[in-house]
Amino acid sequence: MLEFEKFFRDPLYGFIGLTHTELELLGTPVVQRLRRIKQLGNTHLVYPSACHSRFEHTLGVLHIANRMAEKLRLNETEIAIIRIAALLHDIGHGPLSHNFETILENINNQRISHESITLRIIEEDRDLDRIMGGHKDDVLLLFDEKNDTVNRKIISGNIDADRLDYLRRDSYHSGVAYGIFDLERILHTIQKIVDGDRSEIAILKKGQDAIESYRLARFLMHTQVYYHHVRAITDNMLNRAVEIAVRDEILGTNLLKFDSDDFLNNYLSLDDSRLFIKILSNKDSNAYRLINDLENRNLLKRGYEIDLRKLNPMKKRKIMQLKSRDFRKIEGKLAEKCNCDKDFIIINLQKIENTLYKSSYEFFKSGETPILILDDDGPREIEKESPIFGSQDPLLKLYIFCPEENKAQVDEFAEEVLL
Repeated sequence: MLEFEKFFRDPLYGFIGLTHTELELLGTPVVQRLRRIKQLGNTHLVYPSACHSRFEHTLGVLHIANRMAEKLRLNETEIAIIRIAALLHDIGHGPLSHNFETILENINNQRISHESITLRIIEEDRDLDRIMGGHKDDVLLLFDEKNDTVNRKIISGNIDADRLDYLRRDSYHSGVAYGIFDLERILHTIQKIVDGDRSEIAILKKGQDAIESYRLARFLMHTQVYYHHVRAITDNMLNRAVEIAVRDEILGTNLLKFDSDDFLNNYLSLDDSRLFIKILSNKDSNAYRLINDLENRNLLKRGYEIDLRKLNPMKKRKIMQLKSRDFRKIEGKLAEKCNCDKDFIIINLQKIENTLYKSSYEFFKSGETPILILDDDGPREIEKESPIFGSQDPLLKLYIFCPEENKAQVDEFAEEVLL
């Protein structure tokens, strides 16, 4: 039986207890840093109360992971390891959360996920190593995609503690109802299915309606909150500001090079406010103007937008084949026609994928397992049981963001330059 040394009050779950080891981990700089990283980046500029942090989400994930592990009848040692992994699962996030992954990708010319950075921190951080002791390798195993067990899938899977917490927490703090679903029913009806060395999380047939609500909640939170057009504007303003700051040598080109020996020290020195402070240190740069405008909510506007699903196939194909460098050239041409600084013309191709409605074939092809519904005849993929079908095509929108005074010109010239 785990002994809790201290309790934290949470708006969703009441009191969350932590063991002595967990309290030590909570007190490390890499975990405390999460207090200074907003869970939803600049979403507070759309939904003013969405100012919650990665830190409180982390505590929520620990709580839900514990409940899932107990329901699946894992032993006490397994539960202790899962709780540690839950506590550390987001320590690799950069300033303003997921948006910083795009920035890292642009700087390093390769995809760098916060999960890969989390692994590197766990492997290299001395404080974590000392506190975890002999559990370190077991914790790392829960972040290994080859680990095909429910233990890992509690941390990262189709029905995991991360999603079960963030959908409801983000909905609560945003003041919207889109992320609400029957959590208790899901936790009551999850089951463990074992197949040799593999194991899966399934849902009893009587819990199917709760899972349908969960799938829909995730989709609606993406369309209404995570991909809100104002959120897209703020994300792109930040990305452009960092790009300019690197170009203007406000941020050193090697500061965020993933292969550098100093990467983790540099990366972990940044949080939301410290990144802004660095960029605001040079008032002569357009990066300063963009960040200053973000802080004062003087945002770029939608000069042009189009739903790619409504385009004819040839035009749709042309746009979908464009790369970042192509967008930069188009931005330059459009800026010239509009007599505007090209730093303030931003093209954004937004893709919203309904991932929990993917076909079983797509899941299996990528080495994953779809949501499973369990009845007397055994487990079946949810798509074979569900009356609800989602489109396999993602929602695709193309935006061109620009200053207010250039909206009419951008709208006038956009299709001429773009199509």
